[in-house]
Amino acid sequence: MASRKKAGASLLERCLLFWCPPTLFILLKLGTLSGEEKAGEFTDLVQTLCFIFVISIGHFVLDLTFRLQGRGLIVQLALQLLIIASSVDLIPSLFGSGAANELTNQVEAPHHSGSRKGGVAFAQTNVHVESQSKTLALEPSAASEADEHAEHAAAGLEVEPERMSIVLPCLNETRFVVNTVLSFCQRTPKDVLQEIIVVDDGSSPPLEGELKKHNIPEECRLRVLRHDKPFGLMIAKQTGGDAALGKFVGFYDCHVAPRLGWEVETIKLLKEQPRRLVVPMIGDLDVDKWDEKEHGALTAKCYINFNADFWWYDDESDAIPVISGGLVATTKYWWTLSGGYDRAMRGWGGENTDQSLRAWLCGGDILRAKSSVIAHMWRVTTDKRTLAKYHFQGQTDNLARVAAMWFDEFKVKFRGGNLRSNIDVSEFMKLREKLQCKPFAYFLHRFRRVYIKGAVIPKEVFRIKSKISGKCIQRSGHGYKLVADCDHATWFQNANQRQPGFPREDSFFEESRAENPNFLQQVSCGNHKAKTCAECPQGHGAGWCHVDCTYSFGSCMKNAKFESLKQKTKSDLSCCSGIREWNSMDCWDRPSRTGPSPYSCDLTGTNANQQYYWDGQGHFRHYEGECLREEGDQLLVGSCDKATGFEESENFEPEEMRLYRQAVERDGLTDDMP
Repeated sequence: MASRKKAGASLLERCLLFWCPPTLFILLKLGTLSGEEKAGEFTDLVQTLCFIFVISIGHFVLDLTFRLQGRGLIVQLALQLLIIASSVDLIPSLFGSGAANELTNQVEAPHHSGSRKGGVAFAQTNVHVESQSKTLALEPSAASEADEHAEHAAAGLEVEPERMSIVLPCLNETRFVVNTVLSFCQRTPKDVLQEIIVVDDGSSPPLEGELKKHNIPEECRLRVLRHDKPFGLMIAKQTGGDAALGKFVGFYDCHVAPRLGWEVETIKLLKEQPRRLVVPMIGDLDVDKWDEKEHGALTAKCYINFNADFWWYDDESDAIPVISGGLVATTKYWWTLSGGYDRAMRGWGGENTDQSLRAWLCGGDILRAKSSVIAHMWRVTTDKRTLAKYHFQGQTDNLARVAAMWFDEFKVKFRGGNLRSNIDVSEFMKLREKLQCKPFAYFLHRFRRVYIKGAVIPKEVFRIKSKISGKCIQRSGHGYKLVADCDHATWFQNANQRQPGFPREDSFFEESRAENPNFLQQVSCGNHKAKTCAECPQGHGAGWCHVDCTYSFGSCMKNAKFESLKQKTKSDLSCCSGIREWNSMDCWDRPSRTGPSPYSCDLTGTNANQQYYWDGQGHFRHYEGECLREEGDQLLVGSCDKATGFEESENFEPEEMRLYRQAVERDGLTDDMP
């Protein structure tokens, strides 16, 4: 018995010894992290602990097997080494702020088989790549532009005054990184291209291996910087931006292809204003050809709501409230002065809003370059090639950081007033003070066409109640229904700009139907003719009203008649032409048989699917000529002769409008400002 007890105690001691080193390692790791960093790394640490537990089971078995042979301690140490090695991605952040290895590509025999005028050619011959280790700090740099240039000069690096550095942050983009590099190389003039910097954000396997397989010409001036573990998009961009040597720095995704001449207007706009961000027109990428799709849509502009969510829109102005994220260029001067990206953000998202507000409120601006086109590969579930090949751990709540940094008194609107109070933005506030940034209200007023005329900030909020049953409209999944308890109904608001031709009075409908037919000449409706425009649709709506006729709110009328009505309803693009759910990005869109379909708002009011006219009888008239009616708890659509009248209920002025009015008065904001 004594012998067994002694053996048991020995085994327990050995197990404790087995657990001590990795446990101390993890505690030491946690002790070096801030509160937000702990939240970001917590998943990694839990996985490590689980791994230790599984290995410890094997340790028990092996210890019992080898202990009598005197080899138990050796097995134990070997297993502990395996554990520490499996956690090697934690070590760089424990002993430093993050390391990156720079690979300066030296091409033995440059061979370039592609033409800059045609599609991008992708050579398959091998190149020789030499590696040189270099550490890049991830902490903010306080150096001025002159100091930075002096540092580059001291390191023997020449800063090109009129060249552009292209930064491509990449994570597990093995199939696309070469295509993107060669696209920029072949379609950027050599006297403009300073370098192409690929920032490998901890890809597995490293992107170096893929790049070695291809003939990257020396003229591409490729540099590869590698993080030992993924830090996320903004840190990858920070690494590339800090290392860039060009006067201009373009940040683009690792799955894009520029159109020939893409750089001309971008650089022109940056030369005009050094505190500027320039966004290209973003097209659709044909993944098979790795080139822009013909006749594809082009977009560039976004706006945000008070949850810091962004959405696309378009109008004739080249000023952009918020960039979408991955495709933007700036000057090295503004990059250094503004501090780059928020270093506390991890993962993806939010950095686009931070950068946008930083520009508009701190003396800069954002413009689109209409002739600069870059095709982008969108993530679509129907094409598995486009799906992300990574799962990032350590994501921080970046949108909450944006609200804490920028929203000022409007923070109460963020997620219904649920912004955490322990978000540390003290360092950023010092930068904001240094740059003498303006209050958030200046941004809202600068884009009052979006926020006031587009009614992102509504004058009133209300419930919508049936005049017949007293029931109210409530959002239900991908549609709407009527509920007797109006306390649980959805809050709505009038929304979207009112374009010329949108009805202002009920008389619009009488005038649109009035027509004097010419019995000697028929009108062309498109693929058929009729005596009058009113006879063109034949129950098919707008699709059968073309050429000589125009369709609007159920009426097909002569073009001259519609132009006359447009003049009478000439608009300054003020509100409103649709219905929006309050505190949401969704508006009523084209109705189905079961009522309106919720869809992302077109705040410009140009999307006819979202045009609803609420007439004097309380009828909701859709652009296509049908009206809403209730049937039990269902909201249906049909003939306006059977429409239900609705009315506003429980109206009130929302807090965001009150705050905006107060800010306009306090800061002296006027309509003659830009």
